[in-house]
Amino acid sequence: MTDNVEVLIIGGGVGGLTLAQWLTGLGRSWRIVEREAYLGGPLAHSQYVLKWIPGWPAVSGRDYMAAILAGIDTAHCELSGELTQIEMDEIDQGWRCQLSNGRAMRAKKLVFACGAAPVSPFAPAERVIVGPGLQKIAHLQTGHRVLVLGGGDNAAEHALILQEMGCSVVMLVRSALRASAVLAQQLRAAQIDLRVHGDALPLNVSASGVELFGESYDYAAVYYGYQPSTAATVFPLLYGPDQRISRDVFILGDMSGPSYPNILLTQGQAAVVAKQIDHALSGD
Repeated sequence: MTDNVEVLIIGGGVGGLTLAQWLTGLGRSWRIVEREAYLGGPLAHSQYVLKWIPGWPAVSGRDYMAAILAGIDTAHCELSGELTQIEMDEIDQGWRCQLSNGRAMRAKKLVFACGAAPVSPFAPAERVIVGPGLQKIAHLQTGHRVLVLGGGDNAAEHALILQEMGCSVVMLVRSALRASAVLAQQLRAAQIDLRVHGDALPLNVSASGVELFGESYDYAAVYYGYQPSTAATVFPLLYGPDQRISRDVFILGDMSGPSYPNILLTQGQAAVVAKQIDHALSGD
């Protein structure tokens, strides 16, 4: 059987969920396809207090996502599934989509909101932690020696948290610290061991730890930013001869490669896309 909806949203993070809430308010039908077994993306399990969210002075990512989820009908969400095939429906002027769980969907508009993945130049390893998240460092213990790689806000925040956990922290930046002035001041006050290195890092990883420049660490934690998802590029049919994406396909959030990605920007883009889709469907 094929479900007919107006909008198929690929990605159930903050962007996809905000879009679903807006589409509901506009009276449009939608489905979300999320490859994970849960909704909310990286924020779903985050205990971090989110900064700069108006009206939410001390809300964690987990609680913020719970509030968003409370505003949509999760029965319209397909979990543990991925978009595997797309065909153009010439008769209905839409898209026929096949999911990895065997479900089929027909949608007039497609929206990719797959976010971004943390970047690491190192091979995956048990002793190498990649990307932010308290759950990723929860198993570290007092006395562990941790090498923090990166000079941005995420690296600075995690270095401070790890030190508060009782870990011995060495923070390496490529050329200069890029964290905000507030975090830079906190690093100095905490007397974090901050060092500058060149581009090449001969990181030697084993089952028991990490070695760099002759020094040994229990773990390395990598915070080199994010790389936007390329989920849409898997389907060349979505692009025209000039490599521009179809007018019936939208990309929002971190996938759009914003200069300064943040939650509010993603949610604002979701609102704009919802309005654009509503306007387009009204004229169909």
